[in-house]
Amino acid sequence: MKGRRRLRLLIALAACALALLPGAALRAQTPPALALNPSLDYTDTRDVSGVPSITAVELGRLLGATRFWRADLRKLELRLAAHRLVLTVDNPFVLVDDATLLLPAPVVLKGGEMLVPAALVEAMADAPGWPRLVHDPRRGVVLVVPPGGVVGTPQFRHGEGVTRVTFPADREGGVSIAGRARSRFRLRFDGVFTGNLPDSLPGTSLVRGVRAIPAVQGCAFEMTVAPEAEGFRVVRERAGQVTIEFRRQRVAGDEGFAPAGPAGPRAISLVVIDPGHGGVDVGAHAEGLQEKALTLELARLLRDELAARMRVRVLLTRDDDRTLSAEQRAEFANRVRADLMLSLHFDAFEGTRAVGATAYCPPATAPAGEPGGAVPDANWTMRPWRDVPFTHAVQSRALAEALLSALELRGQGPTRLRETLPYPLVGVDAPGVMVECATLTSGADRARITRSDGLRIIASTLADGIEAYQRNE
Repeated sequence: MKGRRRLRLLIALAACALALLPGAALRAQTPPALALNPSLDYTDTRDVSGVPSITAVELGRLLGATRFWRADLRKLELRLAAHRLVLTVDNPFVLVDDATLLLPAPVVLKGGEMLVPAALVEAMADAPGWPRLVHDPRRGVVLVVPPGGVVGTPQFRHGEGVTRVTFPADREGGVSIAGRARSRFRLRFDGVFTGNLPDSLPGTSLVRGVRAIPAVQGCAFEMTVAPEAEGFRVVRERAGQVTIEFRRQRVAGDEGFAPAGPAGPRAISLVVIDPGHGGVDVGAHAEGLQEKALTLELARLLRDELAARMRVRVLLTRDDDRTLSAEQRAEFANRVRADLMLSLHFDAFEGTRAVGATAYCPPATAPAGEPGGAVPDANWTMRPWRDVPFTHAVQSRALAEALLSALELRGQGPTRLRETLPYPLVGVDAPGVMVECATLTSGADRARITRSDGLRIIASTLADGIEAYQRNE
């Protein structure tokens, strides 16, 4: 027993000594790299005498090439259609079609495996006919570049009253605003992020912080924007980069930020979910899908999801196939004293390329006292019945932002926000949003929602948004 105690003591002392070594504390505080999206095809790199390398087998798999090994010459040939790549053991030269590339270190044979410096994939970036690969040293992987391309290290430029954040993005399009709140301004790109983010920003910057956040497709970033910033815009200065401008004074063409409500968690005891349409009102329809049936199934799934996650009561305006007027739906939400109302719908646009989700909420940008403006003493002010939702406009906008951000980051976009009072929310005395969860006339959206778990994923995503709205972090 004494020997075991002495051994444990020695181990503990050794651990303390290691912790005191230079750089130990820094290593302990280094955050783990952001996890890769499961949809990406990649392989881990290995360290070979300080050189990040991958096995030739994995290189062939990522390229989709067939391998031919010449044992007598210790050569491996990878073939893809009419293209070929030749690797030779203990040789830093690689033949790619008719070009010869020089690597920083030779190809080696170790433990029966041929290991190739990861620098090869960068050298092959412009090789025609080959799939494009990229080496991400932060995560220690080589991956197949997705259709959205690659997003690099953002550059921050600070001028008089303006901060510009430029993201190198090698594919046109593919950027969307997933959240417009100053405290959680979110961007999503279709490409994979292989760059680095700054640890800190100068005090003159209108962007106080930036971090990478998970996204099912592509990559996403969350920024903290200074409260004095009044407007922003997305600028495409030239191909291969996207710039977000944040301005202290809003000018023509700028977009405004989402209005901020009171800080701290929001109290939610009762949620009303309104499955759109029903009965004789079929709603949108396409390829055998009926909106009224989809909204009811989704509402039931969302009810179960919220009940399992949150301490709230969840009621449906209809739990069967019946006809309800907008007035009946509003009267139900008001009678049970809902803390928020979510009206579920699906879009359809024949003859267009429309795709994705749209949220509608009462305008939250008009001055107080005007239609659409927040009214601090709403409990004592006589307002027309249909204008009651405007008194909850700021909170409704926050709910819409949270829902759309969740949908965008879970790959359910593209998403759009419309500040206009939708008919299903007329007269509702609670924060409310109408969400067109997908577009039935879009083949991609139909395929997504008709999967066995399609509606369940949407329900889970909407629940994510409601939870984020409640936390109000």
